[in-house]
Amino acid sequence: MLSNRSNKDTKEVKRISLIPSRQEQQQEQEYKYIQLVKTVNVENQDPKWSELKVDGKNINHRAYTSITIHNDFLYLYGGYQVQLGIMDEFYRMNLKSLSYQWEKLIYKENPGPRTRHQMCTYMDRIYIFGGQIHQSVSTNSMWYFDLNSHTWIKCKINQSYPPEIDNHTAIIHNDNWIVFGGFFGGTVGLHSNYVYKYEFASNTWQRIQPQNSTAPAPRDGAGITIHKNILYMFGGSNGHQRFNDLWKFDFQVWTYIPVSSNILPKVRSGHVMSIHDDKIIIFGGIHDITWELDDLFVFNLKKMEWISVDEDSARKKDKQQLSPNKDNKQDLQNSRRQFRKSTRTGSIKKTIKRTTLSPLKKPDQSEDSVDSPTRNLSQAQSNQKTLDEKKKKEIQQKKMALLKIFEVDEGQKQQLRDNSPTSEKMRNSLFLVGNPKADLKIRQGKLTEFGKPLVSRFLQPLQSMQNSIVGKKPCARDGHSFTKYESQLLIFGGDRHQMSFNDIYSLDLTKI
Repeated sequence: MLSNRSNKDTKEVKRISLIPSRQEQQQEQEYKYIQLVKTVNVENQDPKWSELKVDGKNINHRAYTSITIHNDFLYLYGGYQVQLGIMDEFYRMNLKSLSYQWEKLIYKENPGPRTRHQMCTYMDRIYIFGGQIHQSVSTNSMWYFDLNSHTWIKCKINQSYPPEIDNHTAIIHNDNWIVFGGFFGGTVGLHSNYVYKYEFASNTWQRIQPQNSTAPAPRDGAGITIHKNILYMFGGSNGHQRFNDLWKFDFQVWTYIPVSSNILPKVRSGHVMSIHDDKIIIFGGIHDITWELDDLFVFNLKKMEWISVDEDSARKKDKQQLSPNKDNKQDLQNSRRQFRKSTRTGSIKKTIKRTTLSPLKKPDQSEDSVDSPTRNLSQAQSNQKTLDEKKKKEIQQKKMALLKIFEVDEGQKQQLRDNSPTSEKMRNSLFLVGNPKADLKIRQGKLTEFGKPLVSRFLQPLQSMQNSIVGKKPCARDGHSFTKYESQLLIFGGDRHQMSFNDIYSLDLTKI
C-alpha cells in the first residue's frame, strides 16, 4: 500500500508540476520587465543626440519660447508655463564655456511678457516680433535688443505692419526676415497663409503676393526653411485639423510637392524644421491630443523622398506588450525547467501540501460530508481574500517594474539634481572665500565625520569638462524652440501633456 500510494503521489506531483506556481509566475514576470528595461535603455542611446548639462540653478520650465545665437552666446526670451503663465525673462548662455550656466539679463525697458513669438539675430541686434502678451491677446509690436548699448528699443509701428499675430514661423533670408502663417488676433481672428518680408534697414513690412491661386491652407505652428532661394513649408494646424503636406515657394509661385513613397511623417504642428546638406530635417511636434512625437524624418531634396531616421517611440512604449519575443521564449522554457527540477528534488510531503491547493485535485468525499455550511462560507471568504491579495501583489509588482524603467543611479542623480538656493549660496560663498582670484580653483577637500573620510560637495570644482551627456535623446514634445549653432541643432524646452521642460539638447547634423 505504501509503495502504491507513493507511486500515486509521484504521478500527482508530476501532473501538478506542469502548472506554473506563484513563484514561477513571479520570476517570469520579472524576467519580462527586465527585458523591457533593457530594450528601453538601448533605444534611449543615440549618438546623434546629446544633452547639455546646466551647471548651478536651472531656469524655470517653459514652452513656446524663442532662442537665437550671437557670438557663441545662446539668448532666450519669454515663454509659457501653466503655473506661471506668460513670462518676460531674458537669459543668455555661453556655449564656449566649460560649464553651461544661465545668466539672467534684467532691464527696466523690455518687450514684456511674450510667448508664441519669434526672435532672430541680425547684425548686433536681437529682434522680437509678435506673440501673445496675455491669454488670447496677441501683438504685432517689434522690439530689438542692442548688443552694444545693452538696451531694449521698440520699433515704431507703421501701416506696413501685419495685424496682431502669434504662433507664426520666421527665418532670415537675404537681409530680410521672412514670416509665414500664424494666427491673426485682435478683430481678425483668422489663421494665415500669408508670406511677409521685413526689411531691417527701413523698418517696413511687405506682403509677398503669389502669382498663382494655388497655396497651402491657412495654418499656424508650421515649419519653414530656405534652401537655394526656395522656401519650404511643412505641417501646421488650423485649429480643426493638422497637416503633413510639403510645399515650396520661390517667392512668386507656391508648388505642392507630391511624395510617391509610402514613408510619410504623421500630421503635426509645433515641430522643428531645418535644413542641412540638401536634407530637410523634421523633429517632434504634436500629432493629436496627448500624443506628442519624438520621431526624426529627413526629406532628401535630390531624390524627393522622405526617410524615416527615428520612428516615434512615445506611443510605442505605451502600447508595448510585456511579453517576451521569439528569441526569449527558449530562455523562459529553460528557466522554467530548472525551477521544476528544483521543485521535484524537494520532499513529497511538502509538494503534496502545495498540490492540495490546486484546482485540479478533487477533494475527498469524506471531507465534504463533514463540512458544515459555515465552514464552506468561511472557506469561500478565505479563498476570495487570497485572490484579492494576489491581485494586489501583482499590481504592486507591475508598478515597481515600471518604475525601474525610469530609475537613475545615485551618481546620475548627483549630476542632474539642481542645487537648492541655500546650497548655491553656500557654495558661492566658499568659492569667493577660497578663491580671491577668478582664475583659481578650489582643490578637493576632505572632511571627517566619526573618523570616516568624506568628500565635501561644496569644495568640488565648479567647472567640469563633462558638460554634456552624449547619447541621450529628448523625449516626445511640442512647442520647443530651436536654432542652429555651427553643425549642431540646439533644441530647448517644450512641453508634453502640459508638462513643460527646461532641458537643452544638441543634434549633430553631420551624423544624420
